[in-house]
Formats: sequence, C-alpha cells, structure tokens
Amino acid sequence: MLIGVAMIVIASCLMGRTRIILLNGTGRELRVLTARIPGEQCAFEKVPVHGRVVCQGRANGDGDLFIDLEFTDGSKVQLGTGAFVNPLFGLRGVVTVNADGGVSLEWD
Repeated sequence: MLIGVAMIVIASCLMGRTRIILLNGTGRELRVLTARIPGEQCAFEKVPVHGRVVCQGRANGDGDLFIDLEFTDGSKVQLGTGAFVNPLFGLRGVVTVNADGGVSLEWD
C-alpha cells in the first residue's frame, strides 16, 4: 500500500510540469529570450545562434506559451505559439524560434 501511495505522489508531482527546450533559429544572437506560461517566466540572456536553453516550471492557470525576443540591436518581438498549457497537463517539448519570425513545436 505504501508503494502505491508513493507512486501516486510521484505521478502527481510530475504531472503538470512544463519543460521546454528553446532553440534560437533566428540566425541572430538574442540579447534576451523569454518564455512565458501562466504564472511562470524563464528569461535567458545572450543566447547565441543555434543556442539551446531549458525552461522548467508549473503553470498556475490555463493559457498559452508566449515567446519574447530581444535582439542585440534593441528590436523586440513577441510570438504566440498556440501551445496551450494548464496546471494538470503542463507542456513538454522543443520550441524552435525561426528566422521568419515563426515558431516550430515538437511535443515530447
């Protein structure tokens, strides 16, 4: 019985976790790359071309994943990914920010 309770506790801790790998495919270095889900934000500075960073957390509500870019020349872009996140299911995958200003998503 104790093993069953432990498995339920571990599963509930893992469910809803968000783990996103962000890839810079813009062709330019990013001064700041930010990923935002409801209640969480991960910001990374000086992300090189083809650089990879990992954002982990847990959403505290329903909403979408947004990506904010700030380039070294000071220009800024906000991208909506259309990826839905909630506290129960979370989100796991790879997000590539493309040179054309779009994003590609691959789910784990």
